[in-house]
Amino acid sequence: MQQQKGQSLKSDFLSLPTPSRLELDMNAHKTCWCGNDQLKEFSPEYLECSKCGTLVSCEGLGIEDTQVKNDDVDFYGKEYWLSHQTEHYGFPDIYQRARQDLVERCIYWLHTLLDYKLPPATVLELGCSHGGSVALLHWAGFRASGLEMSPWVVEFAHKTFNIPMLLGRVEDQQIEAASLDAIVLYDVLEHLPEPLCTLRYCASLLKPDGIFIVQMPSFEEGKVYVDMVEQNDLFLEQMKSIEHLHLFSRRAAQQFFERLSFNYLEFKPALFAYDMYLVASREPLVKRSPEEIEASLLASTSGRLVQALLDQTATLQQLQASHQELVAFYQASESDRADRLQVIENQGQDLVKLSSAIHHTQMVMNQYRTQLDSALEQLHRVDSELQQAYVHLEYSQAQLQFQQNGLAQTQIHLKKSQTVVERKDFRLKNLKAKLESSQLEIRTMKSSKFWKLRDQWIKLKARFDSTAVSGK
Repeated sequence: MQQQKGQSLKSDFLSLPTPSRLELDMNAHKTCWCGNDQLKEFSPEYLECSKCGTLVSCEGLGIEDTQVKNDDVDFYGKEYWLSHQTEHYGFPDIYQRARQDLVERCIYWLHTLLDYKLPPATVLELGCSHGGSVALLHWAGFRASGLEMSPWVVEFAHKTFNIPMLLGRVEDQQIEAASLDAIVLYDVLEHLPEPLCTLRYCASLLKPDGIFIVQMPSFEEGKVYVDMVEQNDLFLEQMKSIEHLHLFSRRAAQQFFERLSFNYLEFKPALFAYDMYLVASREPLVKRSPEEIEASLLASTSGRLVQALLDQTATLQQLQASHQELVAFYQASESDRADRLQVIENQGQDLVKLSSAIHHTQMVMNQYRTQLDSALEQLHRVDSELQQAYVHLEYSQAQLQFQQNGLAQTQIHLKKSQTVVERKDFRLKNLKAKLESSQLEIRTMKSSKFWKLRDQWIKLKARFDSTAVSGK
């Protein structure tokens, strides 16, 4: 089998280095649906419009590429619904989806439509795939039809659900202006090469109070591609640049429908976290009551079956909600149990550490106790030595006191002796003066005539005495 045309286009683009692809984009003057051609690079495959907040594909399919002229080759041909879904995205193929979607997304979408439009309103679903949603609308009593680009898919939907199907672009269909109550696009708007032109034409097909119901990927403004890759952002799965040509933010969706004069928008809870889901109208949106919805469905046999399916779905949703609550409670309990177990484990580890710390502390205390005992012994010895030293000090103090007393007495005696010495010295000085006076007198006498006669006498006497001795 030949390669699909879209895959061939993508391989051609991816074979070029990124700068060449960006240069090609600049040369091609990529323009956002809002008319802004001053786009900045967001990722290797997308540009970002700052005026409305839309991501614009650099390498997406053109108008001709979205047409299906050969179901075996063209991008949106037969294999898009078979191998492309399973091999490229890991999704179920169209055969499985025709069964699975009825009780999930088809019921969800029907709920939304019934809130604003009741059977037998006229509804057109663009890009209805297997046609399950259109079939459910038919059973509910709506005048519903689907549209697809692939002849094979149109035939599949018609045979599977026996529903009216249109083939090709909506602009090429013979639909009377202002004849439709609702046009629904579920995961379609992002695939349109010229979304504003296409939906402007669709708006002309709607009655004045007609509505659009749209489900599409929701780009969250402010995100940075590098961070998205690092965090494995869920929205990366929607960045399929070959087929997702415009990825709208909420701001972009608001501006988009305002361009169409559909100024009344209500964003609904999306079935999937990465999607946005909205209802748009020219006139204020008016919701139907549950009683009105039930009455319109019970008016026909097939409608009763749909009501029963809705009832069962509501019951299932309640069960799912209860299940989710139980799961949340179980997870919370498990989390709490895990937290408690972790606390116990941490406490066990802390206990081991504490026990080790206590053992170490006891060892340290024992060492301190030993040191303390040794210090006490030393203290006793020092105290004993201190007592001895104190006794010795008292004895020394007594001796010192005795010596001080003796010194005081000695000082007193010394003073007395000094007084005596001073007196004796005074007397000595007097005697010396007298001696000097006597010596002076003697010297005077010796120099006198008398003293000379005395000396002669003494000498004479001495001779006389010696003569007398020798005569004997």
